[in-house]
Amino acid sequence: MTTDLSAENIEELTKAFFSDISARDWELAIERLDPDARAVQNISGNEVNARELLKSMRGLVESLAHFSYENPRRIVGKESVVEQHDVRMVRHDGVEVVIDICIVLRFSSEGLITRIDEYLDSGALQALRN
Repeated sequence: MTTDLSAENIEELTKAFFSDISARDWELAIERLDPDARAVQNISGNEVNARELLKSMRGLVESLAHFSYENPRRIVGKESVVEQHDVRMVRHDGVEVVIDICIVLRFSSEGLITRIDEYLDSGALQALRN
């Protein structure tokens, strides 16, 4: 099945993906990824299976008292979107961290995410580990 990947559709697919993660609906978020989707985060620089990256992200998010995406800014292109957003994370002891992240999502003609490139300040994550 081919999806009409208009700018509006890409924006809706992007919103839905981040909404699934915010709601901790991991199965639905993973279903939005092509089985062969690849991902790279600037922290490691290693290319990995995007579904595996999402599974490891689940561990981080589930360990937090609060996790949300805020202030999304999007530029939609042909079969892709660049989004900058703030991620608000609160540990169970009340320590709060807000990180500005830039992410590029690429979509197949079926509307599945085929690639994720994520850029963030790795130093900002240290407050979660301390």
